[in-house]
Amino acid sequence: MNFIIPSIAISILFMIYKIIDMKYITKEEIKLKTITKDSLIVFLCSMISMFALEQLNINELIGNSKESLSAFTNEPDF
Repeated sequence: MNFIIPSIAISILFMIYKIIDMKYITKEEIKLKTITKDSLIVFLCSMISMFALEQLNINELIGNSKESLSAFTNEPDF
């Protein structure tokens, strides 16, 4: 349930990237309303995707489960 901190970090990084892109690369006027709206969408999408990945338990689907396998290591009885 700790999705808020990574989602905030992702949206802040997106906001910084968007400001740098608009200021130096495309040299457009910086509109904070559109940048804030886009960052909010990125925040919500990252929250939803992290929640979905936790609910799907993606490690079991890939096969990276951490369950220990049992193996017979003693002398056989027959």
